[in-house]
Amino acid sequence: MNTGRALQSLNGAQLNSKAVHQHAPGLKTPVKSGVTKPDTKHKKKKEKLSALCKTPPSVVKTRSGRGYRRGSFLGEGGFARCFQMKDESGKIFAAKTVAKASIKNEKTKTKLLSEIKIHKSMSHPNIVQFVDCFEDEVNVYILLEICPNQSLMDLLKNRKLLSEPEVRYFMVQIIGAIKYLHRRRVVHRDLKLGNIFFDPEMNLKIGDFGLATIISSPDKKRYTICGTPNYIAPEVLGGKNVGHSFEVDVWAVGIMMHALLFGKPPFQAKDVQVIYERIKKNEYGFPEESTVSEEARDLITDILCTDPAERPTLDEILEHEWFQAGPFPRTITVDSLTKKPRQFAYITKEESIINFNLCKQQVGINAAPKRPVEILKTDLESEKPKALLPNSLSPNNTKSKYREINSPKYLNKVNNKLATAHQENKMIALLDDTLSATIDNIKQVEARRLSTLTETDKPVLVSKWVDYSNKHGFSYQLSNGCTGFLFNDGHSLLKAQEAKNYIRVKASTEIGWTTTKFTGFKNELSKEIEIVEFFERYMSKHLSDVSSAGAKVFKNRDVFLRRYSREENYLMFELSNGSYQFNFKDHHKIVLSEFGLFITHITPNKQIETLPLRYVLDNGNFYEHPDEYFEVKYDFMKQALRQKLTV
Repeated sequence: MNTGRALQSLNGAQLNSKAVHQHAPGLKTPVKSGVTKPDTKHKKKKEKLSALCKTPPSVVKTRSGRGYRRGSFLGEGGFARCFQMKDESGKIFAAKTVAKASIKNEKTKTKLLSEIKIHKSMSHPNIVQFVDCFEDEVNVYILLEICPNQSLMDLLKNRKLLSEPEVRYFMVQIIGAIKYLHRRRVVHRDLKLGNIFFDPEMNLKIGDFGLATIISSPDKKRYTICGTPNYIAPEVLGGKNVGHSFEVDVWAVGIMMHALLFGKPPFQAKDVQVIYERIKKNEYGFPEESTVSEEARDLITDILCTDPAERPTLDEILEHEWFQAGPFPRTITVDSLTKKPRQFAYITKEESIINFNLCKQQVGINAAPKRPVEILKTDLESEKPKALLPNSLSPNNTKSKYREINSPKYLNKVNNKLATAHQENKMIALLDDTLSATIDNIKQVEARRLSTLTETDKPVLVSKWVDYSNKHGFSYQLSNGCTGFLFNDGHSLLKAQEAKNYIRVKASTEIGWTTTKFTGFKNELSKEIEIVEFFERYMSKHLSDVSSAGAKVFKNRDVFLRRYSREENYLMFELSNGSYQFNFKDHHKIVLSEFGLFITHITPNKQIETLPLRYVLDNGNFYEHPDEYFEVKYDFMKQALRQKLTV
C-alpha cells in the first residue's frame, strides 16, 4: 500500500508505476521469477480495488464524535486513495483511505492491522508521525502527519542529480531512522525514494509501513518475496530458499545513494525480469562522465554486496571516509527542491565535522537501545463482529495499543534494580525538572520574555577530570577547589580543598539526592576516601585547570556532578546547581548556568567570559572572546538538553 500521495502536496508526480501490488493492501511485490511481462489481468484487478475506495463524505466522523473535514484528493495507489483532512482546529493531515470491500479475508485484514500497529508504535523525528486511525461504513482511515514538500523521488525528478553534500545530509537522516527501526526489531522492506518525504523544514521522514515486519531475534528470517523491483535485495529474490532480514534495508540505502548521485538506480531496466537478473549477478556500474567522488563510489560498492553478511552495518556506513571527505551542510533549505545549492562551497572542514556530528545527534545515532515491538494476537482480533478495527485502534484509547517486550538480559537488570527503583526515578525526575527549567528559560530569553539579569558569579566549572568508570567511576575537580568522585552506582563523595571535610551524596526516594557532611576519616568510607584523595593528588600533579581564573570563594560550595555524558563531539557535565558544561573537541568550553540565564565561554588558551544569555544572543556571539562556531555549538547544546529529558 503506497502512502506516497498522502504525504505530498497536491501537484505531486504520479505514483511509482513499477511497484506491483498483489495479494493484500500494503503488499507491493515484484513480478515473480519466470514472469517476463506485466500481468495485464492483474492490472485490471489493481484498478478495480483502487476504485473500491469511495470518496469520503465531506465530514468524516470518528467513534468519539470528532470530525475531520475532507480536503483535496492527493493521489492513489493499488489499494488506497489519499485525501487531505482538516480537524476542527484547522490543522491539516493526510488520510490514507482503504476500502473495506478490498479487505476480503483474514490474511489481508491481519496485514493491514499489522501495518497500523507497527506505524503507531514509532516515534522518531525522521519517521512520518502516525496520528489516528478510524473507520466509517465503507472505509478505514489512517491519519498521518502531512509532508508538504513531496518526496526524494520528486526532488530527483526536478533536479536530475543531487550534490554530494546534500546526499551526505540525507543519508544521515535516513540511516538514523532505519537504526531506530532496527533497534525496535522492525524491518521496513520497502525503503525507496518515493517513500521518504520532506516535512516543512526539509527534514526527511520515512513513511509507508505496508511491508514492514517484526523480526524478534537475529537468527530469524522472513521469506516473502516483496518490495519494489529497483530496490529489492538479492536475498529477497531467493525466497524460501534463502530468507532475508535487516540487511535488506541496508541494501536499499546503497540503491538510494546511487540513484541520488547518478540520477537512477543501479540495476534499472525496462523489463522487470532484467532488473532481477542484474541484481542477482550484481551487474551495475558508474557513468564514466560523472564527477562523483571515488569515496562515494567506494561506499556504494561496499553496501551493494550480494552477501548480506558482508554488507557494512549502519554505524560502519557512517564511519566511512565519504561523510567527512567534503562539505556537510548544517541544514537543507526549500530552495533545494528546484536548484542546486551554492553555499556549500563556503563550509569549512571544521564546520562540516561539527555539522556532521550535530546531524547524527539529532537523528539519535548514539541513542540508547530501544525495546522491541511485539504484535499481540489479541491486537489483531476484532472486538465487534461488524467492525473491521478493534477498539484498541480507535481514537481516545491510548493504552495497550502495542506491547513492548524486553530481552531476558534486560529483564534481569530490571529485577536486580528493584530495590533502588524509587530512588532512581526520583533522581531522574529531579534531573528532568532542572533540564525543563533550563530549556524553558532559554526559550523565554530567545523570545525576549525575560527581564535581563546583568550580574552573577562565574559558574563553578569542572576544571579537571579522569574517567575511571571501567573500574570505580568518574573523578573530577571543580573550580571552587573541591574534588569529587561520581561512583558507578550513582552516589558521590565530595572533598573540600582546605580541610578534611567531606560530603557524601546519595540517592533519595524523597528529594532525589541527600547530602551528609562529616569531618575527618570514617571507617565505613575509608576505601572511598582513599580513591578520592588518590585522584586529587593525581589531578593536581598532572592536569591543568580549565581556565586561568583560579579558585575563588563561591556562595554555594555544595556543588557536585550529577551526571556526565560522552558524545562524539563533546563531553557534557550536569551540575547540581543547574549548570551545564560542554567541553567541545576543539578545546572550547561553553557553560549554561543559572538555569540557562547566563552563558560562559572558555577559550583553548583559558580566557573566560561570562555574560547574560540575552546579551550573547543579541550580539550573535561573545564579545571579548567570540567562538567562530558559536551558533552551531549553541544548537548542539539546546539539542543535548532536549534529548536528555526522559519521555
